Formats: sequence, structure tokens, C-alpha cells
Amino acid sequence: MSTNNRTKQRRSGGLSLHLYQRALHPELFKILGSEQVVRRAYEADIWLVEGGHVVTFVAGKTSLVEVIVTGNEQLPDRNLIQALQCRGERYHETTIGPNVRYMISTQEEQLTQTLYDATRHEISTYAAKRELMSAEGQFTGDAGGYLSVLDIECRSHELLVQSFHLFDDNQLVIKTQAIFEVAKEPRQN
Repeated sequence: MSTNNRTKQRRSGGLSLHLYQRALHPELFKILGSEQVVRRAYEADIWLVEGGHVVTFVAGKTSLVEVIVTGNEQLPDRNLIQALQCRGERYHETTIGPNVRYMISTQEEQLTQTLYDATRHEISTYAAKRELMSAEGQFTGDAGGYLSVLDIECRSHELLVQSFHLFDDNQLVIKTQAIFEVAKEPRQN
């Protein structure tokens, strides 16, 4: 019986990845923090949202938007390229347009309370020490608390976004590592 409860809890706390080929309106999300990146090869808007994050990456005429959120949000279908659950360990790679390559790995772990508390403390301390974009709070209703941290690295032709999303109610930790890469020489079709 406890296995069923654990499975139910796990499913309710997971994240999903949505890839779009267009920008999404900020009113779709409760934005808790934001950063804008401008490089010669690309521009990016990075939002830390309640229970997840959004990265809008634009290189020339090519747009790619990564949305990682809890399954509760109502997201549009227009220009949706792919939707995946962030369960277990996953790797996904795709090329958009002539010049943008996207790679992401996700890892989901459900921990014991003791290990979860230690991990949460370690990630929170790491975020404060490195002055990373982070947010912690309570979901509305009985969903419990969360901690989200984004570690962003900007290079001339690449944007690296590492995220940590922790959910208190089910001791769930979801880590993602995404690379948005602009090809120095666009591929020919």
C-alpha cells in the first residue's frame, strides 16, 4: 500500500519538458526571477518560474524555447515541437533551423527525508555562495514547498543552463543540464 502512495506522490511532483519554436507570453507563468543574455551569436531570456524555468533562445531567425514546469500549467500547443516527462534519467537532442542545436539531460531522484534535507541544504548553500538565480517558496494548496536554482554559463556560441528543482512534499530532486548551441557555420539544407 505504501508503494502506491509513493508512486502517486512521485507522479504529482514531477516536471515536464516542453520545447517550442516561438516565444511564450510571460503571463503564462509566475516569474520569480529573470536574466537576459545578449551575445553576438544569440540572445536569451531566462525565467525562474514557480516550480520550474523557461529559457527563450534566439539566434538569427531561429527561436527555441525550453519550458520545464510541473504538470499543472496550461501551456499552448501552437509551435510545440516536443513534450517529455522528466522521469528517471533522460537525454534528448535536436537541431532547429539551420543553426541551433539543443541537448538536454534530465535526472529525477526521489530521496529519503534525511538525504533530501542534506541535498536541499547543500544546493541552497551552493546557490548562495555562487550568487545563482534561485527561488524557494510554497505552492498554493497542499502541494508543499520547493527550491529552484539555475546555474547559467554564457559562452560566445553556447548557453549552458543547469537547473536544480527540489520538491519538499515528496523529497523529489530533478536536475537538468541543457546546452543551446549556435553553429558557427549554418548547415545547408
